[in-house]
Amino acid sequence: MSENPLVVVGNPVPAEALVAQRFNSLSKLFQLRPKSLELVSKSTQQAGAEPGTFRVVSTNEKFKELRAVMLYAPIEQREKYRKGVFSADAKECFSLDNISPHPKAKNPPALYCASCPDGDIMWNGYRDAMKKGITGEELSKYLPHCRKFWHLFLAARDTLVPYYFNCKGSSVKPFEQAMQTVAELFMKMNQNILNINKAKAEKGEPLLPVPTDPNDLIWQISFTMFTWQKNGGVFMLGMKDFKVMADEDKATFSKILSDYAARRAAGAIQSQEAAEQEAADAAASEPAGAPSAPSAASEVAAKNKMIQI
Repeated sequence: MSENPLVVVGNPVPAEALVAQRFNSLSKLFQLRPKSLELVSKSTQQAGAEPGTFRVVSTNEKFKELRAVMLYAPIEQREKYRKGVFSADAKECFSLDNISPHPKAKNPPALYCASCPDGDIMWNGYRDAMKKGITGEELSKYLPHCRKFWHLFLAARDTLVPYYFNCKGSSVKPFEQAMQTVAELFMKMNQNILNINKAKAEKGEPLLPVPTDPNDLIWQISFTMFTWQKNGGVFMLGMKDFKVMADEDKATFSKILSDYAARRAAGAIQSQEAAEQEAADAAASEPAGAPSAPSAASEVAAKNKMIQI
């Protein structure tokens, strides 16, 4: 036994364990944290938030327009809140793949999104109600309680700063229409590669890889995000000026994607869930900047005229 009572004799911690512990600590400290970007609505109560702009939730930085690149193909997701409440605590169910509820969903109404009584099945009742002439708040009762949206992983074209952005509500339909422009670019880009490979084959040169997935091409296209209104209604996402980047810029974004893939594999990039929770915490800690908003039902009713199905 040691004669010094302050010295504890036991199994020494292996040097490898100490190195691993230090690496894990540093990984969390230097974890890449994509910022949550939101389209500020007309009814916002957040201090400093300007309706009709894109706002970085954690910093309150705002943009009227943003030149961006989608690093990965959009992901279809869903979420359901307690009626009339849209806080993080009121999120009763959500899905990150639009197939089944997430394991952390508090109160999922069904095993699969397609069979959920609170999901897209409700659109049939909504259409029937419209045919019967039902309008206003009464019509809003037929809207799906769980709505799909598109999750985007973006990077600013100039600064390369990464953002998580959710395209929701009335922005879904114009977003899906804009993606048709992207689909046309995919066809042209793919055909260009086929033409190049034809010439390479005749010369006996190695062929270029032929894209088989949207993720093979989407990061090579830049575009401008903006907001717009129809007849003074809700602000919606707009996208324009889709362009295929030059080879030098493609090389830059290719390196970014490789870095992100390595960080994801190492758990060194903040997840969508963690980013949204961080954004929710930041929003909850800020004072409201406007008087109380109208009831959720009234707001939904006002949006009915903007809904196209």
